[in-house]
Amino acid sequence: MEQQQQAYDAQQEQAQRQIEAQQRQIEALQQQKFQQAPQPQTQQEDVQAKLIKYADLHQKGILSDEEFKKLKADLLARI
Repeated sequence: MEQQQQAYDAQQEQAQRQIEAQQRQIEALQQQKFQQAPQPQTQQEDVQAKLIKYADLHQKGILSDEEFKKLKADLLARI
């Protein structure tokens, strides 16, 4: 009877190790998928909207040429 219990315990431990290994694999795949996700279009649209806003402020004389060039360069560096 004790041998059966030991065999059962060993099977349970092995099953638990397999479950944990599968969970680690799932987490690794999810992390890999997250890292490979393309940059959302909304960030590019945000940069474009800001660039248009800065250009408008520059045209109106609110931003100097130097300020506009710096803001524009900062935005384009994000892309």
